Amino acid sequence: MDYRHTILLVAFATASCATPPKQTQFTNSQTYAMTKDEVWSRLLQFFTSNNIQIKTIEKVSGVIYAERAYADASMADCGQDFAAELGRPANLNVFVKPLSSGTEVTVNASFEVIRTFDRTTWTAQCYSTGVLENLILNSIAQSHT
Repeated sequence: MDYRHTILLVAFATASCATPPKQTQFTNSQTYAMTKDEVWSRLLQFFTSNNIQIKTIEKVSGVIYAERAYADASMADCGQDFAAELGRPANLNVFVKPLSSGTEVTVNASFEVIRTFDRTTWTAQCYSTGVLENLILNSIAQSHT
């Protein structure tokens, strides 16, 4: 048996152990009895204290676009397969909208996984588990001194 046949057999055998990512239902939006400025300040504090790089920030329109170089495995379900994982980056879009009763915040996170096997590298989409979104939303409600 030559090298290519061995690779194919190993790939076939391990692919049968692969599982696809699963979608999780969660709440990604919350309204706070605070002004937009108070909410905005708490969001910025969360991003800076958690090393999340803000790429675009537009306070007037209430939009923050941020990236996290590596997301913890608890934050996204990327499924399982035979390949080695090289990274799990995350992109965040946060929308802050003033209402008559307070301020609404919506957090949309997208994740991907970078994998490698036999000198081939690829990316695959993952499903958020809601962990990162909840961390952000909960950080707004916590009192800061």
